[in-house]
Amino acid sequence: MSDEERRARADARRASMVLRRGRLGDEVDLSPVYGVDAIALATRLSAESWAMSGLPDPVLARRDLPVRFVRRA
Repeated sequence: MSDEERRARADARRASMVLRRGRLGDEVDLSPVYGVDAIALATRLSAESWAMSGLPDPVLARRDLPVRFVRRA
């Protein structure tokens, strides 16, 4: 990728940035989360990040999902 293409890509990203305005003291709690709350947070952050990418949502059959289950020993 050339420098011109990188600059154009950076400019496009900068033009589509989303900033959220809030008041001091209303920050999101950043303490660790576990279990169902962690999964919910990861799902929300993934969905928001994907939406900001501008790419279409992936459409995969369940058998084609890129996951692996590992049994506990």
